[in-house]
Amino acid sequence: MHLRRYSCHSWVPRHWRSAWVAVLLGLSTLTGSSRSTTEVPRMTLHGPMGERFEANMEHWLLQAPYANPGMVEMYFRRNQKHQKNVTWYGEFSGKYITSAALAYAMQPDERLKKTVDYVVNRLAEAQDTDGYLGVWPDDQKLMGRNAWNAKTWDAWAHYHNMLGLYHWHRVTGHEKALDVLLKAAEKLYNFYYVENHPLDEDKDGTDAAVGHVFALLYRQTRDPRWLKMAERTLETFAAPGGGDYYRAGLQDLPFYQMKRKRWECLHAIETIAEMYYISGDTSYRQAFENIWRSIARYDRHNTGGFSSGEAACGNPYDTRPIETCCTIAWMALCIDMLRMTDDTRVADELELSTWNALIGAQHPSGRLFTYNTPMLGDRKASAHDIVFQAIAGSSELNCCSVNGPRGLGMIGQWGTVAQEDTVTVNFYGPSETVCPLSSKSQVTIIQTGNYPYENHLQLRIVLKGKKSVALRLRVPFWSEETFISRGGKTVQSVKPGTYCSLEGVKNGEVIDLTFDFSLHCWQGDRELAGKTALYRGPILLTCDQRHEADLETLETLDLASLKLHPAAASDAVWPQPYLLMRATDKEGHKCLLCDFASAGQTGTSYTTWLPTKTHLASPNLSVETSQWGQRP
Repeated sequence: MHLRRYSCHSWVPRHWRSAWVAVLLGLSTLTGSSRSTTEVPRMTLHGPMGERFEANMEHWLLQAPYANPGMVEMYFRRNQKHQKNVTWYGEFSGKYITSAALAYAMQPDERLKKTVDYVVNRLAEAQDTDGYLGVWPDDQKLMGRNAWNAKTWDAWAHYHNMLGLYHWHRVTGHEKALDVLLKAAEKLYNFYYVENHPLDEDKDGTDAAVGHVFALLYRQTRDPRWLKMAERTLETFAAPGGGDYYRAGLQDLPFYQMKRKRWECLHAIETIAEMYYISGDTSYRQAFENIWRSIARYDRHNTGGFSSGEAACGNPYDTRPIETCCTIAWMALCIDMLRMTDDTRVADELELSTWNALIGAQHPSGRLFTYNTPMLGDRKASAHDIVFQAIAGSSELNCCSVNGPRGLGMIGQWGTVAQEDTVTVNFYGPSETVCPLSSKSQVTIIQTGNYPYENHLQLRIVLKGKKSVALRLRVPFWSEETFISRGGKTVQSVKPGTYCSLEGVKNGEVIDLTFDFSLHCWQGDRELAGKTALYRGPILLTCDQRHEADLETLETLDLASLKLHPAAASDAVWPQPYLLMRATDKEGHKCLLCDFASAGQTGTSYTTWLPTKTHLASPNLSVETSQWGQRP
């Protein structure tokens, strides 16, 4: 059997391709007088991911603001002294709007527009005359403490509200969203820059995160005030207690060794990427790429999730909670990295996170997301695990319940990218994507098959207003032998970890892709020594108590002789697993394995780390891969 070994110390620098010119969400101008919409690919997802997207739409995005009116009503009660809010409470509305905006960009839905417009209009009514958009009393704006005397994350809440409003205006042209956004920006600019109040470096990057949205605003408006605010956050990075991410990144210091290493810092670090586009200074790019690589190497778990106990620790085997918010921040960083480097392996990372950590955190009903989606353990609703964040009027709201849905909308940011007459396909799975091209033409890419649970996928190309188009297809690094045929003829020189470029693709052409689904693995270390994580394509295989009653007495599998065989669930309990395989070795040991997203969804315990023997050969570093795809 062809078996490959995975290691956590395998990211080797390489020569990057040129950066994408287009911003993934377009380059429209934010103005107060004209409708500002962006032409982005419209993606209709089918199959399991389509079911998850639809469930998220129907049972969360369309319902959350009405089922949890405190999401916005809290702003109207900010001067009532009896309120006891967690320090980050004001973030919930912004995270919700961002999630909804990205979903709307993929699949416009008038019901969703009505719902989000309602939230935005209520925020506009709640916004103070000075532009303040927080939930804290007048005497505590941006510098207050909550009922437990903890510093409030008021600037952090403004960041998420502003980011959500930014995206909502860009995809719908909602003028009131723009008005609220710019008033909030002016409030922060006057408070932190004109009045010179310090951004608090002691809050683990939460204050500094505003630099990201100010950099985005500057790129769209060229208002020098917004650049000054972005630069001010970089000064906060360099403060004695700050993370100093820019200089530390230039020194190639791993993120987990920096002064501040909580997950919230990742949104502040996004400022560095935007400053590269603003200034053209390659030192920003170098710092950002180094930070990204260090996280991929030392702190991204086998599920595609990031963080251990809400921070980086330099140990991907750490079994502390993997928070959903942390994974969403990591995915946002990956999207920035993909846009910057055009490297297929970054898209491989996004695929890993999306099909495992993301939809593993979502209940198939769409009603909830987890706080912690562990490598081994149980899946609990975030409203169960972190119920302390709930208050009257918002019983279902917490940081993860409003943030997890963003990951599904993120597919539209990285899945398919069109530039001029070239289309790059990164997301694979049953879907229909309509991409605008130059001269008012468009291409529709229809994907059929059951990828990633089966290894074959077919793409049909439909062109409108254009005779041909150039197509770039991601070849995953883990697929050692990928077969691509065009019109029945095999495409030559298809290499893993690259894009396969097809020129002159015409209307009606059919392209077939067959991926190498040979079993591949990542052998554990430290806390998980003697155990192995197994993958089939991008899917992490998992032993669920639902199918294997006693996880404590699992048989030790021999990797060298391990084989997988299709299996069927023995019960009719909903939800059924998307994938179920029986692993067997030459000694007769066996184990039923399902896909990670399906594990634990009925309340059972599970593990992604299986007892194994036969240590594989030393890795061949002549092939550069991420930590979950190293060949022996």
